[in-house]
Amino acid sequence: MNEQPLDPRKDSSVPGERTIDKPELPKQGYAFTMSASTETVEGKGQLKIGYHRDFEVLCDEPARIGGEDSHPQPLCYIAMGIGF
Repeated sequence: MNEQPLDPRKDSSVPGERTIDKPELPKQGYAFTMSASTETVEGKGQLKIGYHRDFEVLCDEPARIGGEDSHPQPLCYIAMGIGF
């Protein structure tokens, strides 16, 4: 019998309990899917908006490559993500 992987977000109903703190992981493993979408703002150079659930993130590029430098560059978000 092939068991489906579990969703770690639904693994516990105890607030603050983390899957990583449990002594044994389930044999079928975990599967977690995230999704996001992006769009370029027309008429605003390199300005882009990213969406995830109810969150919006804006990014831009420096003027030397067609942006207005009004928000962090896309690669800055990757660097911040490593720090988080």
